[in-house]
Amino acid sequence: MKGVNENKIAGLIVRISKDSDQIAFRSFYDIYYHRLLNFAYYFLESTTAAEEVVSSVFINLWKIRAKLLDVKNVESYIFSSTKNKSFDYLRDNKRFIISTDIDHEDDFLIPELDNPETHVLNQELKDKIIESVDNLPPRCKIIFTLVREDGLKYKQVAELLDISVKTVEVQMGKALAKLRFALKSYFHEVDLYKFLEKKNIKTGPKENKS
Repeated sequence: MKGVNENKIAGLIVRISKDSDQIAFRSFYDIYYHRLLNFAYYFLESTTAAEEVVSSVFINLWKIRAKLLDVKNVESYIFSSTKNKSFDYLRDNKRFIISTDIDHEDDFLIPELDNPETHVLNQELKDKIIESVDNLPPRCKIIFTLVREDGLKYKQVAELLDISVKTVEVQMGKALAKLRFALKSYFHEVDLYKFLEKKNIKTGPKENKS
């Protein structure tokens, strides 16, 4: 989720930490829950397990709320906590993380479809993008989603996943190359990132509305 207001987040943290404000905590939860769920899902490949891990992260966050103002970067903290708890879950359930080596390719262009007459094609393209991202290799998919949907910098992703910045660059290149191939009948003049951002296309496990 790009464009999250840092001042808003900081304000919520102050209210949570100093006042144990449950409304502020709920707002913070709403902002980050689905992002963390996606992140955990790529490690666990199970929505149920991801929900369990993310719930644990938020429960712990509430328990340590009085110390949150001492945390230098709360966003990095909750992502790291989610990663660590995901690894703990995999270890406890004797599961293994899949890694994939990939190559590099440049960015690419796909069409903008704003005219009402192209609504059907527009939805078809959105569905195709979601399907294509879902079919990426696991490590590639994690990195693409963290960069594209969560708005993390390459350096942040590298630190979070304990890999090099070059590896992030290479895997992003591969993701874009695979999407370019999958969407070759659509692309024309508009950058993929801009299209995805403007259309607010989400990938990963669907949000539970219940």
